[in-house]
Amino acid sequence: ADSFDERIKILNEYFKSIVESYSGSWEAIRIVSEILQYCERENDFARPVEEFAAQYNISARTLHRYFETTTSLSSKKALQILRIRKAVQQLANAPAGFDYGQYGYYDYSHFCKHLKQFLRKDTIENLQPHLQLLQKIGKK
Repeated sequence: ADSFDERIKILNEYFKSIVESYSGSWEAIRIVSEILQYCERENDFARPVEEFAAQYNISARTLHRYFETTTSLSSKKALQILRIRKAVQQLANAPAGFDYGQYGYYDYSHFCKHLKQFLRKDTIENLQPHLQLLQKIGKK
């Protein structure tokens, strides 16, 4: 290249071609991120993955692969983790107003079972005051 501006143009074209070659991988990240943000914002954890796939004009299997590629988890597991984390956060911040049904749990035992799966055994032992709180809420 004869000039600095010409060298910049050559480099820009080169790096642009590299970025464009990876554009497909960004699509999977965008779709999974939008789904996770929607579920968290709307507390909609019961919506079937097939509906999300149809919304993005991809197959359900492709969406499952997107989740596994971007999060290293299945779509079901990723949404379950998001759901229990959001429920636990609300339980910790405002226990009096906690309602397990708000997070798609059909009864209290369903919520507790999922909570125990989410927490480690040693964590549960260290949370004895929180478990007493859960027992009070469960008696409502």
